Amino acid sequence: MNKKIKISYIHLGLSSFVLKDLNFLRKEFDLSEFEFKLNPKKNVPFSFVKQLLFLLKNCNKTKIYIIQFAGYNSLLPVIFSKILKKKSVIVLGGTDCVSFPSISYGNFHKKLLGLFTSLSIKNCDLLLPVDSSLIEYDYNYQKNDFPKQGYKYHCPDITTKNQVIYNGFETDKWLFSKNKEENTFVTIVAGLSNFSKIQLKGIDLIIQLAYQFPNFKFYVVGGENLQQGIPDNIILKPFVPNNELSNFLNSKEFYLQLSMSEGFPNALCEAMLCGCIPIVTAVGAMPKIVSEIGFVLNKKDPILLSEIVQKATGLTKNDREQLAEKSRDRIKNVYPIIRREKEFINAIYSIYN
Repeated sequence: MNKKIKISYIHLGLSSFVLKDLNFLRKEFDLSEFEFKLNPKKNVPFSFVKQLLFLLKNCNKTKIYIIQFAGYNSLLPVIFSKILKKKSVIVLGGTDCVSFPSISYGNFHKKLLGLFTSLSIKNCDLLLPVDSSLIEYDYNYQKNDFPKQGYKYHCPDITTKNQVIYNGFETDKWLFSKNKEENTFVTIVAGLSNFSKIQLKGIDLIIQLAYQFPNFKFYVVGGENLQQGIPDNIILKPFVPNNELSNFLNSKEFYLQLSMSEGFPNALCEAMLCGCIPIVTAVGAMPKIVSEIGFVLNKKDPILLSEIVQKATGLTKNDREQLAEKSRDRIKNVYPIIRREKEFINAIYSIYN
């Protein structure tokens, strides 16, 4: 039996997509993991010290460093890989490839973080963006920021090899039901601590929709920190545990992802697996994900969004049920976890051999 390759995996927390990657990587490799904690910010220096100790402890046996997202957490592992003549791989997810000065968002908007990000991306051996839009694409959704996004736009001298590997989903864990509460909309967010985050996730548009359509219900999961004064038909729900989320999404008709920036949003795909008809903005991978099944808002315009919602809710019950089924099939057939697993593992072997 061949000895497994030793991998050190660095991440920012055990989110659902990190756990999925860890599960299939553990089957194939000898894996050690380290969580680099970014919050609270005052503890970031301690995270660097702990990361250094982790890297020193594992440096002799580690052959490949895999880092989930570029940023403060990625530079030390990349430096270690260079000095020790090992390999390093960075998974790019979204924030690490963009800059939106209008809402103070994105790694490349912040000078020091942008430097850590660019040095990491430039000096690693392989980049695994979850969508080609993270490399470079024309950005037309709103005019307050750059006309292009992606790491190659913000750092055009980067020549690191890249391979797009989409997120993958364990479809059997997400239930599907035709029994939907009519004219219900849901969005899942986190950390709505300021107005910039509200704009980033399109909550400002959802609030306007709720005023325009008082007979519809708009559920905001993770929106308990929203300020008072929102319309009564916006229902704020705290974080829903992953094992309960499927049942909740199953009862809703539409999923809203009205973000100004996204990479490859997991929540959107999980909602589609539950038969939620998607309404998304034309940013990142979202138009590709929903394909011809959902509705795409091409620019940030409340009037255009209102027209989309009128069109979506004007569909017959039969048409809605068909779109719900197609939404699930789209994710199930195109983005299964087995696809990501196979492509990810092959990519790691390609730089090791």
